[in-house]
Amino acid sequence: MKWGKICLDKNFIRKNPVDPRLFGGFIEHLGDIVYNGIYDPSHPDADRDGFRQDVINLVRELKFSGIRYPGGNFVCPYRWEDTVGPVQERPVRLDLAWRQTEPNTVGLAEFEKWVKAVGSELIMTVNLSTRGALDAANLVEYCNHPQGSFYSDLRREHGHEEPYRIRLWCMGNEVDGAWNLGMKKADVYAWDAREAAKAVKRVDNSLELIAVGSSGTQLDTYLEWDRTVLETVYEEYDYISLHRYMGMKDIDAPDSYDRKDTGDYLELAERFERNIQDVIAACDYVKGRKHSQKTMYISADEYNVIDIDGEDEEGSGKPQIPWQIGPAGSQRGMTMKSTLLFGLTMIKLFKYSHRVKIACQSFPINSGGNGLILCEKNGKAWVNGSYYIFRHCSLYGRGNVMEQEAQCSRYDTASFKDAGLMDSVCVYHEESGELDIFVVNKSAQELEISVQTACFGALTALEHLTVEAGHIMDRNSAEERDKIREYSKQDIQVERERIKCILTGYSWNVLRVRERKEIV
Repeated sequence: MKWGKICLDKNFIRKNPVDPRLFGGFIEHLGDIVYNGIYDPSHPDADRDGFRQDVINLVRELKFSGIRYPGGNFVCPYRWEDTVGPVQERPVRLDLAWRQTEPNTVGLAEFEKWVKAVGSELIMTVNLSTRGALDAANLVEYCNHPQGSFYSDLRREHGHEEPYRIRLWCMGNEVDGAWNLGMKKADVYAWDAREAAKAVKRVDNSLELIAVGSSGTQLDTYLEWDRTVLETVYEEYDYISLHRYMGMKDIDAPDSYDRKDTGDYLELAERFERNIQDVIAACDYVKGRKHSQKTMYISADEYNVIDIDGEDEEGSGKPQIPWQIGPAGSQRGMTMKSTLLFGLTMIKLFKYSHRVKIACQSFPINSGGNGLILCEKNGKAWVNGSYYIFRHCSLYGRGNVMEQEAQCSRYDTASFKDAGLMDSVCVYHEESGELDIFVVNKSAQELEISVQTACFGALTALEHLTVEAGHIMDRNSAEERDKIREYSKQDIQVERERIKCILTGYSWNVLRVRERKEIV
């Protein structure tokens, strides 16, 4: 049997808890994410605002701390003024980012209402590709200034008397990418971003700002972009962005690993970890050059796993008809293989949560079958296996990460040597005394895990949560919604100074235990 061992010590608990904003989402006007995803007035479950209640109920369970909006690439030609005021007076535009028709039926006010309905907060992205500092300041004035100015009074005329009070702002999106309108060189964007920061903070100096970082490791400007931008905006900004889609052909090139080898595919999480390490290094290099006392943090405000076994994996699917409203994409769902990679991605975010303070899963709904939640027009909603993993992390990961010593059985994949068959992270909740251990078993075989817990004293087993499937290639669909399922087990063995458990092959696991309180 394969094995894994984790050693924990209370003397090595990180001082600061995981930032709640690690559990965020990202919604973009792309495909059927907004129209026919969250908004479908003709659906039987639609509320009076046209929002699908079945989707809202599923999103609520994830407890998103914040939701980034409206893009993404969509923000590059974005005119925020088109999205406010009476819906019937808003212009219909050609969306040049995705070649769709944008009716602006769901605008700023509508989306903010949806965000409140799902129990979250809005993270706003501004257009610094084809617009500039003054437009950004006007948007902040519209959203956050109480009253007595042109744009704040315009907001009040539009029926929103109280400010939106949006605190976190992304100052542009993927401006280094040739795929975007308004692509810029690093020094040009950096100067624009610094002036935009100056402008928006004169309107509201309480804002937190995210600068655009490198959009992908495949770019020739990777990291050099980050360095150049940070050298200009370091003191004005709080975060720099990191975007990563595991398995995306443009980033994780198919010839760089064996896509058919499950082990190779799961080791893409190690590339994500290296990506994080690289950006941290760039931040700290600039900190040193500037002799600054400030630490720059990372916002992973776009991340997900691309299911490489989908029907359109080679781009040979049906061509999209341009200028549709909410065109439907594939809802085929993610395989268990992709679900495990998503779990490994979440573990990496926990491990680097001392520097990655913000993360936005992209996208919670639909997204060509890669969303946490999938739905079809006039049909019911269902979930991918990744939905359960994100929910577990959001519910049980809001504590203090523990440093750990871990060992496990090793294996060689087609492209990666001496890889571990297990990856894990442990989160401690001091107030409740609960310890939650997140583990992925990357082996097809069962894995016996042992966790040394001498520093905790007596423990009580609470629950063993798993996400499993009958086969690594199983996926949930509209017809078969439970091929990948969540299970609750009572099989944790609590022994003196350790806990033990058997993990199913190819599984995501959360081992939940609690310290026994001594009665004095």
